[in-house]
Amino acid sequence: MMQSASLTIHKTAYWLGLAGLIPFVGLTALMFQPWSEAIFITYSAIILSFLGGIHWGVALQQPNWANSWRISLCMLPSLIGWLALALPLQWALITLVMAYAIWWAYDFSQINNKNYRGLRRCLTLVVIVCHLSWLFFH
Repeated sequence: MMQSASLTIHKTAYWLGLAGLIPFVGLTALMFQPWSEAIFITYSAIILSFLGGIHWGVALQQPNWANSWRISLCMLPSLIGWLALALPLQWALITLVMAYAIWWAYDFSQINNKNYRGLRRCLTLVVIVCHLSWLFFH
């Protein structure tokens, strides 16, 4: 019974993760609409902040992770996302691409879960491609 519930949670995370790509892909397709820039950057900053929250949750649940350095580091994606909101579009995109790539590498060095790693790889690659599309084609 527990295994079934566990699979449901993973399926839910998988489908919600993929659904979270809809604004990235949709707004990238609409990048020439004047209103799309602010919405894209804002959504990206929010999702980047969420990635820091994942580590916060792990740190609070696992005693071997609960130290001041890790918990403080979890705030970095939120701060970078917030900074990106104040930057001109080109610099915001560069900042966000770098933040997603670096946090992805940090994730892989810290979380050894095959399902999570596979999902994050897929999601992050699409997010980075969307940002690079904005950077080079907008």
